[in-house]
Amino acid sequence: MQKLSKRLQAAADFVTVGSCAADIGTDHGFLPIYLIQSGKCPRAVAMDIRKGPLERAQEHIAAAGLEHQIRVRLSDGMRELKKGEADSVIMTGMGGLTVLHILDDAQEMLADFREIILEPQSDIAKVRSYVREHQMYIDKEDLVYEAGKFYPVLHVAVQPRQKERMCQAEQQMYQLLLEKLEDTKRTADLFDQYGGCLIGSGHPVLLKMLERDEKRDLEILCGLEQGIRAAGAKQGAKETLQVRKKEVQLRLEEIQVLVETLALERQASNIKNQ
Repeated sequence: MQKLSKRLQAAADFVTVGSCAADIGTDHGFLPIYLIQSGKCPRAVAMDIRKGPLERAQEHIAAAGLEHQIRVRLSDGMRELKKGEADSVIMTGMGGLTVLHILDDAQEMLADFREIILEPQSDIAKVRSYVREHQMYIDKEDLVYEAGKFYPVLHVAVQPRQKERMCQAEQQMYQLLLEKLEDTKRTADLFDQYGGCLIGSGHPVLLKMLERDEKRDLEILCGLEQGIRAAGAKQGAKETLQVRKKEVQLRLEEIQVLVETLALERQASNIKNQ
């Protein structure tokens, strides 16, 4: 059985059993190999824009004896994916803006899929916002910490019949955060940044990510305060730093409110279960 990294395993776990998968940006081809070997998928397509990685993927697929079940195809995003060839699309190992470019480019195809599994490595808030604005729905999320990095994994339900309302736990957390922040946009942005499913479930890795972000912003704030003092009478530079300081303070406040709210909800849950 093909072994996967933690982040790729999290993506594989979201693939619906029996679906035909298209791995966009397949790189080494390990993910489609695993999906076939595990019995999750009867067929798969491994696609990449680069010839080198695709040749390596082809070698790995051949070594596993899966040439008849995994098609290998040079493709810019989903451009070479044929209609009806896949109902589960997976995109891992790429930046969020690249993910959005591929989704935009394939707009006419999206309704044909059952699910899209995304693992954006940057601009995660933009990806979550895009999904919502395009009438799709994130119904499951995971968050993996591996080799010093955090990897959010999103399971996106595409077809209208699969859309659901925000679950009760998410609604409760949203209302609690809205009451504390007193700002609809800030609350929505916080959900886009850290994920409604992760917040609603109190995902164990989320707190670790929040601690990292809080530490980062405290360090940035310290540096800005030093810069403001050093700017002295240079009014233009000082005003720019003060604007930036206010932005970081607001973001830090949001993180701290979320951390406190998650802690209180976890404490209440523990008491209830005693």
